[in-house]
Amino acid sequence: MLKKLKIISIFLLSILFGTGCSQNYHNEMMTRAKKSVNKKSLINIKESYSQSLVNEKTNKRDYIDISNEKSLSAVLKELELIDGNFYFLKSSDLLIPKSRMKIHNMSELNQYLNAVLDKELFIKKSGSIYLVKLLSKSEAKRQSIDRIAFKLDGEISVEELMKLITSESGYEISIGSYIEDTQKFQDSIISVNTKNLIDAIDSIANSKNVYVDIDYDKEVINIKRYKDVVVELNIPVLNLKTTNETSTKETSGESTIENSSQIVLYDELNKMLENIISNDEISTYHIDKASGLIFLKSTKSVENAVRTIVKAYEESFSKETTIEFERIELVLNKGREYGIGTLSSNRQTNANAGVVKNINDGGTFSFVSDNANRLLNLTGTANNEVGKILNYSKNVIVLKNNIPSVQSISQNTDYIEKIETTKDENGNITSEATVNTIKDGTSITAMAKILRDKIFLNITPNIKKLIKIDSKKIGDADIQLPQYKDQSYNISREVSLGETVVVGSIIVHDDTKDYQGVIPLEGFAVGGTDSKKYVRREIVYIVTVKDIKGF
Repeated sequence: MLKKLKIISIFLLSILFGTGCSQNYHNEMMTRAKKSVNKKSLINIKESYSQSLVNEKTNKRDYIDISNEKSLSAVLKELELIDGNFYFLKSSDLLIPKSRMKIHNMSELNQYLNAVLDKELFIKKSGSIYLVKLLSKSEAKRQSIDRIAFKLDGEISVEELMKLITSESGYEISIGSYIEDTQKFQDSIISVNTKNLIDAIDSIANSKNVYVDIDYDKEVINIKRYKDVVVELNIPVLNLKTTNETSTKETSGESTIENSSQIVLYDELNKMLENIISNDEISTYHIDKASGLIFLKSTKSVENAVRTIVKAYEESFSKETTIEFERIELVLNKGREYGIGTLSSNRQTNANAGVVKNINDGGTFSFVSDNANRLLNLTGTANNEVGKILNYSKNVIVLKNNIPSVQSISQNTDYIEKIETTKDENGNITSEATVNTIKDGTSITAMAKILRDKIFLNITPNIKKLIKIDSKKIGDADIQLPQYKDQSYNISREVSLGETVVVGSIIVHDDTKDYQGVIPLEGFAVGGTDSKKYVRREIVYIVTVKDIKGF
């Protein structure tokens, strides 16, 4: 050993003084030193030296100190050092109340949380990891029932099945008062095929048309024939109306453009629900139109039937189509030489022109629709010798499946409907007038039955025209009596995706005084002895299906 130390000393001295020697001498000394050093001895020297500097001592914790507030996840990490398991917290973390207690294992931790937080740890092993959830007592009891195995396949009486459920779970079973013959109910035979306790409980509910609810806090299983249930009808807004009002010079009232959508479905729902519960004297229902909620006191079978109807409504109203809606107002001349007309009633004699729509030179507007029923031609011009286009508008409407949508252009005219007079004891007379409003103008109601690549469109144009307002004297009061005319029709059309068609038109007769200076009355005014009584205005509706969604 002494000899080895001498060799190492020579090696170290050669390093210290090597800088003053020649390079050759240095390399020679390094080579000799490497050959003379025993590598095993050098490793032993290094290990003994390093061990003398470190005093290693292992202390194993045998409890968890919670004298300070700690999170549940932190406590689980400390518990891993005690029992050697791996824990993963699946529920939300929380602070554990501090205490002078010492937690030695998972069981003590669970007891402490149960006492101070009224909660319980639910632990499930997955491979080498323990999954930990912190649950309320009722949730923990529910988890424990879900884990109870209950294998049964065959026929058994309800009474015997209830006894087995009570024996396995420890829960009492309560039978409600609406079950008329309790003994007959318990003696009835049901067929079951279960793997766990929850399946056994559900088998009673499904076989006997009853509700079976578990009260985990009270540890009671309640069997009831009827139950109060709320079913939500997730459909579009039941009554939607938007108004844009602008003042006009023609009358003292206001011109109003309205878009409104209404769903008329309550009569259908009422009839369906009445049919479902017709033979049940206890079941009741109420439909809240504002919220779309259906309140039921019903059996399980009635509830299932109502939910089936609701689901069908929801799927129906999820479909929608986007249509481009065009409205053209034309003044027709005496001979009705232009406007909307039938060129041919025989589809086969017409060329397959498709749809042509453009505005030509000189302000002429033309539209041609070639469809399976007939070829429609619409032409108008700004030249008064031929005719007059009064108005053209285009907008986009989104129609929900089977929901009517209303668009209207109306003018409000106020009139005095009645006057009430009162006379006091001094002979003073006071009057109070009731003013009503008549809306004259045009409107169209559109509703679509939506299929995958086409729609069945139902439209109802309506014209309400104020003719005149007469005054009638009743006592000292003048009452205004409006005279107006209603005109409407209904038409249904099938329109494919991307197709443009004329869906209909309506003719209105206007007083000639409204067109003085606009058109030459000799060529347009008809009716009366001097042929100057009224002119014919045609309103044409054109629809293009742009998009279909919900499939």
